[in-house]
Amino acid sequence: MAILILEHSADCTAELLVNALRSFGQRLRFIKLHAGQEVPSDLDDVHGVVSLGGPQTVHLMDGPWMQAEMNLLRDAHGAGVPVLGLCLGAQLVAAALGGETAAMTKPEVGWKKVTLSAAGREDPLFAGQPWCVEQFCWHHDHVLKVPPGAMVLASSEACKVQAFSVGLRTYAMQYHAEWSCETVKHQTNTGANEVKAAGENSQTMLQDTERFGQTSERLAKRFFDSVSVLLMPVDRLNPGLVKDLRH
Repeated sequence: MAILILEHSADCTAELLVNALRSFGQRLRFIKLHAGQEVPSDLDDVHGVVSLGGPQTVHLMDGPWMQAEMNLLRDAHGAGVPVLGLCLGAQLVAAALGGETAAMTKPEVGWKKVTLSAAGREDPLFAGQPWCVEQFCWHHDHVLKVPPGAMVLASSEACKVQAFSVGLRTYAMQYHAEWSCETVKHQTNTGANEVKAAGENSQTMLQDTERFGQTSERLAKRFFDSVSVLLMPVDRLNPGLVKDLRH
C-alpha cells in the first residue's frame, strides 16, 4: 500500500511532508502531472492521497488533468481513503466535494497570522499547534465555500478558509506548511514579480522567514507526524489507528 502524491508543479515541492511520511516508513508514489503523467484510474494499492500546490486555477479548469484528479479525490473521500490537500490541492478537494473556489481580490503572499477555529483547536491533527501562528502563504485563489458538511479549522485575515476537514479522513490546508525555509526563500527570490503584485516586499519576506521559519518547520513536522500516525498510518489494516478520529 502506498500514499499517492499528486504533483502539479516542479516548484511546489513538499519536502517537510515527504520527510515526515518517510520517517514513519511510508511508501510513496509520486505522480508528476506537470510532466505529463496521468492521474491513476483507480485507488488500487493506495491508502492515502495527497494533492500538492501549483499555479493552476481550479474554477478555470486550466489543467488537462484537473477533472480526472477531482474524480479521484471524490472517489477516495467516498471510499474512506485519507485525503490531504495543500494550497491548490485544498481548492481541488473543495471543488471535488461540492464547494466553490474563486480569485481573491488581492493575492495572499508572505507570512500571515493563521488562527485555529474552535473546531481546529479540538482536532487531533492540530494537537500541539498554536492557536495563532505565522504561516507562509502563496495563493491568488481561495476556497469561497467549503463543501457540505465541512468544518473550517483555521483562517487568516484575508482568507477565511485556511484549513478545513470533511468527515473523518479528508483534510485541506491553504497555507504552505509543507515548504521548508529553503523553498520559501527560493520562491520569494524567483517570484519577485508576484511578490510586488501582491503589494509585498521581498526583502521583508526574507527577513520574516528568518524570524518565523524555524518555528514553522518544527510545527510542520509535528503536524505531518500526526498525519502519518493518525490520518494515514502505515498499516490501515489496524482500524483502531483511524477509527472515529474525533470521538
